[in-house]
Amino acid sequence: MKIIKIPPQGVFAVNCYLVVTEAGNAVMIDAPWGHERLLAEVKKSGATLKKILVTHGHCDHIESLAAVAEATGAEVYIHTLDAPKLTDSHTNLSEFFAAYLDENAAPYDKAICVNDGDVITQDELSFTVLHTPGHTSGCVCYITEDVIFSGDTLFKGSIGRTDMPDGSYETLCGSLKKLAAFKGEREDYRLLSGHGGESTLNREKDTNPFIGQFVNG
Repeated sequence: MKIIKIPPQGVFAVNCYLVVTEAGNAVMIDAPWGHERLLAEVKKSGATLKKILVTHGHCDHIESLAAVAEATGAEVYIHTLDAPKLTDSHTNLSEFFAAYLDENAAPYDKAICVNDGDVITQDELSFTVLHTPGHTSGCVCYITEDVIFSGDTLFKGSIGRTDMPDGSYETLCGSLKKLAAFKGEREDYRLLSGHGGESTLNREKDTNPFIGQFVNG
């Protein structure tokens, strides 16, 4: 497995990742601003984009989704509760942030819905869906090998905001408690979030007060 981080750009500075399998196929995590640059990064990697896994349905994470999916034929996956956001400019916030959106999060209605515990497979890789609502009702983390793609649930030193439609701090605390208690097959996991720098799950448990309060609870 090879992970390529596509440098964040634009006003929202959303992280985007390409996960490349041994067979040269790629899975993209979120599809933020700039479909041409995303497609260029896919081409540069030499991989074939097969899937796009959406961590949640806010406009900054799906701004290029329709264009990239249509250009590559990649399958799109999103949690059932956030799937309506892919075609609703109100709930995905694009109507509120229209002045900042270059591509305006064009509607996309062909996504495959997933739920907690589902497993998405690409070649030798399996991505387990961990439902972590709070930032939105359908926020998820995707876990593969020793990596957690945490979207806007958990950041290095912080957490996602909860003051937008269908956000809930109480619900997010439940998700943080779930992550604090998470026991996978590895001693630690790389944490690759939707914004900001890389961390590890154990480091966040030790230093991030938002999740740290639940470690021994």
